[in-house]
Amino acid sequence: MPSSVMSLFCCLCMALTFSGIDVAANPTGAPTTACESMTPDHGFPPSNIPCPFEIILNQNQTFSNGSLKITLQSSQPSGSFKGFLVMGFNKATDRVIGSFQIPSSYNLSKTVDCNNEYENAATHKSNDPKESVTLDWIPPQGYDGDVIFKTTFVEQLTTYWVKQPSEIVKVVASENATPTSTTTDVTNTRPPLPDVYDGCGLSKGCIATPDDCVKSKTCSMMATYKKLVNDHLQLEIYGQVKGDEYVAVGFSTDSKMGSDSVVECVQYRETLEAYQSYNTPQRNNQRLPSNLPGFVKLNSPTYVDGYIYCSVQHPLVFNNTVSFDLNKPHYLLMATGSTGKDNIQEHSEKEKSGMSIDLTKDYSVSYFKESRVLKQLHGSFMVIAWLMAASTGVMMPRYMKKTWVGKQFMKKDLWFVFHRGLMVIAWTLTVAGFIIIFVDVGGWVSESVSENPHPLIGCITTVLAFIQPFMALMRPLPNAPNRYIFNWAHMLVGYSAHTLAITCIFLAVEMEEAQLPYETYWVLTAHVCCYVGAQLLLTFLARRKSKTSQTLQHNYSEDERGTFGRKLILAWYSCIVIAISFTVIVFIAGP
Repeated sequence: MPSSVMSLFCCLCMALTFSGIDVAANPTGAPTTACESMTPDHGFPPSNIPCPFEIILNQNQTFSNGSLKITLQSSQPSGSFKGFLVMGFNKATDRVIGSFQIPSSYNLSKTVDCNNEYENAATHKSNDPKESVTLDWIPPQGYDGDVIFKTTFVEQLTTYWVKQPSEIVKVVASENATPTSTTTDVTNTRPPLPDVYDGCGLSKGCIATPDDCVKSKTCSMMATYKKLVNDHLQLEIYGQVKGDEYVAVGFSTDSKMGSDSVVECVQYRETLEAYQSYNTPQRNNQRLPSNLPGFVKLNSPTYVDGYIYCSVQHPLVFNNTVSFDLNKPHYLLMATGSTGKDNIQEHSEKEKSGMSIDLTKDYSVSYFKESRVLKQLHGSFMVIAWLMAASTGVMMPRYMKKTWVGKQFMKKDLWFVFHRGLMVIAWTLTVAGFIIIFVDVGGWVSESVSENPHPLIGCITTVLAFIQPFMALMRPLPNAPNRYIFNWAHMLVGYSAHTLAITCIFLAVEMEEAQLPYETYWVLTAHVCCYVGAQLLLTFLARRKSKTSQTLQHNYSEDERGTFGRKLILAWYSCIVIAISFTVIVFIAGP
């Protein structure tokens, strides 16, 4: 029976889709979670054949104030690898030491911060085939001892080698090397932090995080602003950092990262500096070669007890790749994260103002509060539409046609009334949720599908769901010769939309904007298991009925055999999906 086969096929697809098998590779570099084992999470064991790649060192001895060139290459002609992770180890203690120096423009590799230490590992930037990669490694200041480099090479998803060793390198402490200064020693030579909270809400505007931190002077990030008499702003940037990190403020016209002017307050290699940069429309940060005219440091940047502070004079009208006029209200973006020598890296924490701010007049105290109401409505609508309404509605035409026989509502069979009602709810909430999220993000946002496939899959789901009722309006009469074509098309579009919608909800859990706990995965997996279980039970009853109907004459004015079982399964399933949907909505609402 085609309907039963299709049902089982869709159940199997959904079960396989969410089986939880993790075989995802890391095309843009090894994550910090791989630092300990240096093993890629590919779902396959390491290769047991000899490694065809090698680590070449330009010398077997260096000084602690020098550097070492490391080349990763194939030992065979025309050989190539797609990924790697390399670290230097103290041979005596097997502790990761030293750091890698990689220009930001280098497109083959990048640094990784392993074990909360900066740039002490290097990995690939893309999974393009590489014949060789050359890296610069800097030993710790004053270090004296043997170093060995260990590298994991990835040839393809199923073929990789872990912790391949290099030759031993002797590092000699140079006579002019001095021990690394501690944070306390450095900060003792710098002036104390100014009271950044003084004047907030009176003589200057202040925006900070977390909420209500200004009064208690416990802010982790903060920016202050006030207009000067010479058509400039005084801008203060303050935040909590450790090691080579930054705190930055961006001026945006639309509250989204991209095409923004940025002021950075940076600590790199114990050097403090204020820079200007620009966020491109593709959301890449590019530091300016030199600061713009009118941008002046009002005092030296300071770092004390884990907090960095910069104070600058900033022009109100300027051109930073594009023209900016800060006399007009702007959204303020603020972020912190790791920094390299030439530019800041991706943020580890970000905030944005809930509304645009008049930086020349609005001297209030505000906090980085972003309304999540529209996102919460979008998520809740999609959960009700697909976890609850659609997942129940698709069962009606498949299993319940011979249930409630003779019972009608507005001259329509009861099963059809339930099916149509549930699908209308799913259709309405899907379209409404689609419109809501487009309003919230301000239209289509260009984003890498490989990094976040949720928007694209969501759009496809919405298109498939949108055309379903129009297909239903054009369905042929029950006895029409081409009716089977409509049945298959309607079924395929419906099940495709349902499967993609559930996939989309799973993908949303990983999205930072959703702020969903990891437990959401378990709840959604429970939904899939219940859905598959209900389909299998109803299919079993349908098969059993078809066998008995061959020997027993059926009265078509009455319900078919097994009606009580079908009603019981449907009632059981409906109660469970309502509970699961309610739980997910609670997660979406947040604390």
